[in-house]
Amino acid sequence: MLFVFIFSINVNAATKNNSNNSLKGNKTSNISDDYKLYQNFPNPFNPATILSYKINQSGFVTLKVYNLVGQVVATLVDDYQEVGTYSKQFDASNLSAGVYLYKLQVNNFTSVKRMTLIK
Repeated sequence: MLFVFIFSINVNAATKNNSNNSLKGNKTSNISDDYKLYQNFPNPFNPATILSYKINQSGFVTLKVYNLVGQVVATLVDDYQEVGTYSKQFDASNLSAGVYLYKLQVNNFTSVKRMTLIK
């Protein structure tokens, strides 16, 4: 494992140097840089938590919470949003304790994280 870690650092350093020299003046964009779904805070939580995300391109945003069976238990966002960082409070006082998933979808980006409700 240690060898792989050191190898990945060297690969990233080489890639960074190559991109600085060969792509000078050209902006490259990675879709993961444009959008970010943050881990909820606090986690574990009871009964409420904050879900935050960042979008760098305007678009239609959905933020939903699912149980482990795949059922939607809450829709926190279902609207067009401009570029920015957003936070939504999720109140789970009517749900049972357990693990839940939350999914952000914006344009062609999707990210899922898990959170734990304790009672």
